[in-house]
Amino acid sequence: MTSETYRLDRLRLRHLRLLELVAQLGSLGNAARALGVSQPACTLLLRELEAVFGARLVERGAKGGRLTTAGARALERLAIALASVERAVEAARTPTLAPLLRVGCIQVVGSALLPAVFARLARHRADLRIRLREGRAVDLMASLAAGELDCVIGWMDAPMLDPLPVAQLAVFPLRHGRMQVVAAHDHPLTRRPLRGVEPLLRWPWIVPPAESRTHAAFRRLFLQHGVAPPAVAVECAALHTTLHVVSATRHLAVAPDAAVSAYARRGIVKALKGPALDAGRDQVSLAIRRDSEALPAVRAFRDAVLSLAALL
Repeated sequence: MTSETYRLDRLRLRHLRLLELVAQLGSLGNAARALGVSQPACTLLLRELEAVFGARLVERGAKGGRLTTAGARALERLAIALASVERAVEAARTPTLAPLLRVGCIQVVGSALLPAVFARLARHRADLRIRLREGRAVDLMASLAAGELDCVIGWMDAPMLDPLPVAQLAVFPLRHGRMQVVAAHDHPLTRRPLRGVEPLLRWPWIVPPAESRTHAAFRRLFLQHGVAPPAVAVECAALHTTLHVVSATRHLAVAPDAAVSAYARRGIVKALKGPALDAGRDQVSLAIRRDSEALPAVRAFRDAVLSLAALL
């Protein structure tokens, strides 16, 4: 055993938690109290940790302590390790429970893909427990990077992936689609293709909050033609609620074509036609943490999603 391996083997969970606590609490003293040790003992923990990592991890000053760049990079990995330990403890404490799979997804996959995936898993992996979280792709991907989720189905274009540790993720493209302008099935604008976006200005809109990619698609629809977007009549972050409101009113909305198609087949909504109504392209992918990819539950979910991706 080399001396480096020996030092690594001597690390304990409190060593790993130290950087997390310094980042959260802002000083070694606060971190020591959170760990239940004296400040000299906490300083010793830091020295041992820095000896193993071969880098200065915490910078101390008059206002407390903060992570160095090396410390911040190390914490990115350690946060994942700590999350893995917590999952292992949970599994050991509940050995009679089925394996837990933590899945994040954007709302559009709830129309057809997820029901089919769950039906397949129910037939082939009836013992599997799933904890499902719906939300914005950017938030779900952050949770995936932090080890709080095992896999995510969501929008994944270059801007989305740029800030993430992509080397830690396995990404499987599922489909490319488009954002569409949608109205009630009997809306006057559905009768013929539109030549421009001006007719859209005369009707109320239901749109997600400003930080969403759908809101950006709504604005782009008009701005690319040199037209100011109309005022939003209803702000709603829930895709399926939005489409139901559209079906019952004269409101217009922008939505992914996969969701629009699912509702259109039931005669509820209809996509407007016209060469000017291009609200942009989207890509849905499955992302999995590489350190979770070998788990049987994750493999079963991945295989089901990839085999049924055409339903998106």
